[in-house]
Amino acid sequence: MIGIGIFYNLTLHNINLAGHHPVSWKALGNAHAGKILDGQWWRLATALTLHVDWQHLLSNLVIGGVFISRLCRDLRSGPAWLLLLATGILGNLANAGLQNPAHQAVGASTAIFGAVGLLAAISMVRYRHNLRSLRRWTLPIAAALGLLAMLGAGGENTDIGAHLFGFLFGLPLGLGAELAVERWGRPGRMANALLALTAVGIVGGAWWSALLWGG
Repeated sequence: MIGIGIFYNLTLHNINLAGHHPVSWKALGNAHAGKILDGQWWRLATALTLHVDWQHLLSNLVIGGVFISRLCRDLRSGPAWLLLLATGILGNLANAGLQNPAHQAVGASTAIFGAVGLLAAISMVRYRHNLRSLRRWTLPIAAALGLLAMLGAGGENTDIGAHLFGFLFGLPLGLGAELAVERWGRPGRMANALLALTAVGIVGGAWWSALLWGG
């Protein structure tokens, strides 16, 4: 999360890189629906690292930090961040398919709503044999709906489709993750590190592709 904040500060400066003088981060990396469908796949990931302003960034860091910290405690950081990235990418892809080709969006909130979906599914699987713990898995769903109503369904810069899709993709991914933990346990230190590096590599590769081929 600190890395996302540092990256936001970098985007405010004029940086010359890979033939761009300077790099126009938002133009290269936003979730432009038409360009995504034309093959600029990297926008699915790069858009998650961009924010409109510091208020947008701060809200995602504060709210996302709560859910992401919980998810990392449940699954360990490597699987958690890889799954978060998957919900954000899939959510942006589904949203691009339904939006006007000119639609553009940025922000980590798609993945944050994915975290809520992941936690809801994990709770449903974990407490499925204990009906008295029904409230344990209904609370995350109620939280998701409350967040969607409060933060994800209003304002001219709000992308409710991306928020909703992030949450919906989080449900099956969380289901699969918790069943995998039940069967094989949480990953060890080496596997956890490899999964975390994979997530970092996907984002880094997406930005490198944007710098080389974006426009």
